[in-house]
Amino acid sequence: MRRKKTITIELDRDDWWPLCRYAAKEKISIRGLARKTLMPLIDDLKRRYPRQPVNESPSIDDVH
Repeated sequence: MRRKKTITIELDRDDWWPLCRYAAKEKISIRGLARKTLMPLIDDLKRRYPRQPVNESPSIDDVH
């Protein structure tokens, strides 16, 4: 099972351009910048909404 999910956002050129210039100035990718910016929020949300284990269905061999 993959542990990562890809997300895509759509930006207007007027929003994308300064973001791109800032990332270049900081020598970081836009993806890295987004991850760095979102991680504090994600860490907080993980504490608030912990992931519940998925109940797996019983194996076919467990049927009596």
